[in-house]
Amino acid sequence: MKRFTFNWTMVPILLLVLGFASEVFAQRRFEAEVGPGIEALPYSRVGRSGWQFAKLPTSARMASLGGISTVISKADANGALTNPATISDVENISLSGSSMNWIADITYYSGAVVKNFDQWGVFGLSISSLDYGEMERTINEEQFGPDGETLGRTQPVIDGLGTFSGGDLAVGINYSRRITDRLQIGGTAKYFQETLDNATTGNWAIDIGTYYYTGIKSLRIAMLGQNFGPDTEFTQYDEQIQIPPSQVRMPMVFKLGAAIDLVEQSEDQPHLLTIATEFTHPNDGDEKMHVGAEY
Repeated sequence: MKRFTFNWTMVPILLLVLGFASEVFAQRRFEAEVGPGIEALPYSRVGRSGWQFAKLPTSARMASLGGISTVISKADANGALTNPATISDVENISLSGSSMNWIADITYYSGAVVKNFDQWGVFGLSISSLDYGEMERTINEEQFGPDGETLGRTQPVIDGLGTFSGGDLAVGINYSRRITDRLQIGGTAKYFQETLDNATTGNWAIDIGTYYYTGIKSLRIAMLGQNFGPDTEFTQYDEQIQIPPSQVRMPMVFKLGAAIDLVEQSEDQPHLLTIATEFTHPNDGDEKMHVGAEY
């Protein structure tokens, strides 16, 4: 009869890692008075960046684990889309692909191919695309009264104007290398392009990640800096939509993750139970803690 061992001793270690992460990255909130009895409004970073499709889960596995991305990939090409340091575990070649129907008839595609070149390290090519589909073109017409006087309001008109489309695209070149038997590093250089009708903009960004096997049972930790790049703006934005150009920021985020196998897989025992957690610190929203388990 097959037996498997549950590592209860790892639960306190994992809780310690969780507590350490939340303690290190917790932010103090100071309340300042701007007048008698009036408190300052809390500062919010929500909605301060573009390229939001870069936050979407790149696989069903990532989505089922609550969006955890830094520590779940191992010898998997999908790591090229999440934490490039993890692709060092690929022994030869690995392929990954995903298609997801999003809200409002939006479709999201992602894929990656990774190849190990031995002493040269591991190289990869990744791509993700968001298709908004066809949308009705709309204009606003000024409304007039029966005597031709303006009513001071407009009404949207869509008949006979046709449709337009939009989408996002990101293409990345990945590289990863094993520094020691426990430490792996990786990076990704990405090009972004966003299109809305005839208006188009492009930008570049980089990801830098690490993946570390602690030597404490199967505990591993990972750090990732994602989407670091300059601000950009829509080209022809003022001509197409007749609004002055505005700066679009990259959705930069720092992530710290940890994972451990509470039930470890072996030749005699096929079961595997993994618990993972991830702390995220974005530049356009509040900090979040994700926790997930996989069997």
